[in-house]
Amino acid sequence: MVKEEEIQNLLSEFISNAANLINNLSAERMIEESAINPILAKALGFKDFDSLARFYVIQRIGRSLVTSFGMKMENLIKLVVDGEKGEWWDVVKKSKNVNFYVSVKSGPRDMNKDQTTEFSRRAKEIMKKDPKAHPLIGMGYGKKVWPVITATLKKQELDPEHHAYVGKKLYALLSGKKDFHKKLLDFVVNVESDAIKGKTILELIDDKVNDIAGEFKKKYKTVDDLLLDTF
Repeated sequence: MVKEEEIQNLLSEFISNAANLINNLSAERMIEESAINPILAKALGFKDFDSLARFYVIQRIGRSLVTSFGMKMENLIKLVVDGEKGEWWDVVKKSKNVNFYVSVKSGPRDMNKDQTTEFSRRAKEIMKKDPKAHPLIGMGYGKKVWPVITATLKKQELDPEHHAYVGKKLYALLSGKKDFHKKLLDFVVNVESDAIKGKTILELIDDKVNDIAGEFKKKYKTVDDLLLDTF
């Protein structure tokens, strides 16, 4: 059974952490932590503090959010399948007819050839030990499996259609509900967090961009002065 309340709690925690990440960012911190590449900034032709702040604030926050949410995907899929952590496998769910062994990846491009080769070795190993084993790569979003994955699986004599599931096909398989991906999006819409106080994450980012642009303007006369200060 899908643990709906726990999924909402997981997403709420992510949103709260995202809000804290945004709130804790400052102009001084961006300079001190080398968040601004002055050579790239010159190459892109930034002439004003507002566009510079928007580019680098969104870049800084965006990278952090993508990384942190990727780490949440394993727990999200574990909740969808109501499974447990395995010795090597991210999620294991055993039932009367089939035992799922899942290697979780956030999206369809998050697995390379070497990782797929290792998955194939583990998959063959578990299928020898467990006749009911269904080892698979589970990718939390997307429409198609990345060609590197499918080609490597075929080379390892494993059927990509059976061992690689992406997006709605993954959620349908693990939850037993055809349209579970739609329900999952509804969970996200319904998530509440005191940290964002009625705003969206994008609105918080826009506010932070304005704040940091204002801080830049107070400290520096020109964009070039700011860029020189990053060295």
